[in-house]
Amino acid sequence: MTEVERWGVLELQVGGPVSTVFRHESGESAYAESFQDGDPWLIRFMPSLEGIWHYALPGAPTAGPLAFTCTPATTSGPIRSSGTTLRRADGTPYHPLTTTWFDHPTGDSADCWAAAGRALAASPFTRVRLRADNPQRLEAQVRDLLAAGIDAEILLPSEEQAIRHLVNRLAAYRNVSWCLDASSDARHLAELIAECDSSNHLISVHAAPEAVDPGPPWFTHLSVPLENLRGVTALRRDYAKPVLVDACGYEGDGATPDTSLRPEELLTRIWEGTVRGAHVTHGEWYADSDGGPWSAGGTRPTGVVAQRLRLLREVLDELPDGVEPIDDYRDAPTLAVPGSYYLQYLGEHQFPDRTFTLPVGTYQVDVLDVWNHTVRSTRETVADTLTVRLPGTQYQAIQIRRAS
Repeated sequence: MTEVERWGVLELQVGGPVSTVFRHESGESAYAESFQDGDPWLIRFMPSLEGIWHYALPGAPTAGPLAFTCTPATTSGPIRSSGTTLRRADGTPYHPLTTTWFDHPTGDSADCWAAAGRALAASPFTRVRLRADNPQRLEAQVRDLLAAGIDAEILLPSEEQAIRHLVNRLAAYRNVSWCLDASSDARHLAELIAECDSSNHLISVHAAPEAVDPGPPWFTHLSVPLENLRGVTALRRDYAKPVLVDACGYEGDGATPDTSLRPEELLTRIWEGTVRGAHVTHGEWYADSDGGPWSAGGTRPTGVVAQRLRLLREVLDELPDGVEPIDDYRDAPTLAVPGSYYLQYLGEHQFPDRTFTLPVGTYQVDVLDVWNHTVRSTRETVADTLTVRLPGTQYQAIQIRRAS
């Protein structure tokens, strides 16, 4: 019997445009449609449960029901929304660090992608925004990213037929999620995606909330353009969903205000939004960089922010489960598991020190210079309050972890 690991890809060649229902021995079921890939027609399916799955293929030469075995997973699975946070399907907390890389809509960009893929694998980014201009090329990119352990958000077109093809083609890959354009009939198209996507990947519409309401249940999270990252706090409160700021501006020398941010400005926007509880996307737009601007299909990021985000990647990788924004320190955004973990970002302020009220215990205190990528660590015993001395410069963060 064929074996496919949990959250892996089952691919079946079929005779034409057909659909089938995969039924697990527990009674769970999932619907999938075929798509055309050159001459052959294929059906793909990502099993979410271990055990025996049964299915039938209309017109198949084999009589009777078919089956395959789903074996234990070797990964944490696709991304799911959980309240205002993101998790992997196995419950592991998920804190993505995203960049934008939009393929050239025309022409052969295989060489550009080969170089970009290598740059991504060596970067701090764990998620990439891609645009669905060419299905075959897009699938190759998704496969490359899957092999590198990187997730892909697909910005979909507005045509129903194109969406149906892309979802049927790519939904079996555990590393994808879907994003609709604000100009589309977002509600209708989100329902179409949910119908075709047996893997139940994340669905969003990239729009300000006043343009398209992100509240309905078919949108799993918010995908917003936002320049003032203080607005994250209200969005999380008002919609009780994960907030992804997928356009806060681009480091670069472009001809528009959003493509010509100083690196200090973009870096502080990403940190500010992150410590307010959002997931903020990086973008870069230097016109003369290798292969053109990175976010327009360039070969590698040449700005300074991508490298300075390595410190944030290290912090995100060590965030404890259950961390949430708190209001105890209203003059600076703070993430915390009260009593055991605190992360505070001071941005453009040049505070000489900061005082925290903490339970009795011993703590590791890290002063993070976000811009210069340095860390000064001390171990402090606290009876009631802790005052952390700072260098009095911009772009500092404080991380406090309970040691005992």
